[in-house]
Amino acid sequence: MRPDQATIWYRRMSAVYALGTWTLLGSLFFFGRKQSKPAGGELEEKDVSISEIIEPPKGFYVETIVTYKEDFVPITDKIINYLKSWTGGPGPES
Repeated sequence: MRPDQATIWYRRMSAVYALGTWTLLGSLFFFGRKQSKPAGGELEEKDVSISEIIEPPKGFYVETIVTYKEDFVPITDKIINYLKSWTGGPGPES
């Protein structure tokens, strides 16, 4: 790449980066202000007594069953091994 092409590319990428940064900051500011104000303009307090609080039933639980394949290789290991093959590092240990 010639130096003049590199300068043009650098300026374009700087503009794209700046646009993305200002868009992100603007949206954070917009949604942050939107969430901090209540919908009606004033805060309504609910009158909830302790007797009205519903407790979950006793003995309630969630059961998760995880099943693994016999020769399962996590996707993160696959990605790391692929990147190592491009960088000259040791590949997968077989």
